[in-house]
Amino acid sequence: MPEVPLKAPDKAEAPPRRRHRGIQWVGVGVSVLFLGALILALLSTRRIQGSIPGSDSILSLAAIRQGFLVGTTGGLLKSPDGRTWLAATNIPREPVSVASDGTTSYVLAGGVLKSTRDLRTFGTVATGVTGTVIAPGPGGTIYVAAGRTITRIAGGGGQLAPLAGPPVPDVLAMAVVGDKPGSVLVGAIGGLWRTDDAGSTWQRILGTPSQAVLVDPSNPQRILLGTPGGVLLSENGGLQWHQTGMRQDDHGLSAENGKFFAVTRERVVYGSNDGVTGWTAFTP
Repeated sequence: MPEVPLKAPDKAEAPPRRRHRGIQWVGVGVSVLFLGALILALLSTRRIQGSIPGSDSILSLAAIRQGFLVGTTGGLLKSPDGRTWLAATNIPREPVSVASDGTTSYVLAGGVLKSTRDLRTFGTVATGVTGTVIAPGPGGTIYVAAGRTITRIAGGGGQLAPLAGPPVPDVLAMAVVGDKPGSVLVGAIGGLWRTDDAGSTWQRILGTPSQAVLVDPSNPQRILLGTPGGVLLSENGGLQWHQTGMRQDDHGLSAENGKFFAVTRERVVYGSNDGVTGWTAFTP
């Protein structure tokens, strides 16, 4: 009987065990992808729950022991803990600038400068105030940037001699250096500017877009700067800068009782004990 040649195994056809193992790996991959998507969804939900409500652009932050104020292009928001927020109904729903000296928060909206120490009652400091950015100064004064002029308002509401503003029209942030009434820092898209002679001369000390600026209340040589890339720190009055642990797009800085706070474009307040490390988001 002639021999029948044996059929060679088809190389394209994997043995049953190998096929089964391949199916198992596909299942594992799908499970990993599903788990990853679920984790991302949970993290996204957490961020949304802890975010400052609304969609108006954030302009500034003020912190006192009783809580936080955030000024936006569409009004004022307040929170006792940085986690739960309400709109301030007694403030016009228009661009609002806020600032704090650690004890009192100040609000400028609709041409009226107000102050509060409890986030509930807002007393009028002065009316007919024109400006876009405010900052607390020595002796209870408030500095108001309006174009290329800086107005100074005394604690009783009267106006003091103004300062010549920086050579930039788009002021985004301002801070007074320590107890020196003629030393001012101004942040703008074009960088950070400083005067030490009441505005007679200005020097650009940094070219990075500067959206928020804070002078450490305990050390006037220590300056925190909010930028699109995070918070920068100078320990020598602005001569040298280095990056802190806060790497979010920062739009507001404030300090209270030795602690530092930042509010970011993602609408979350962060806190740090030293302004350098340990930045923690205030979320549920």
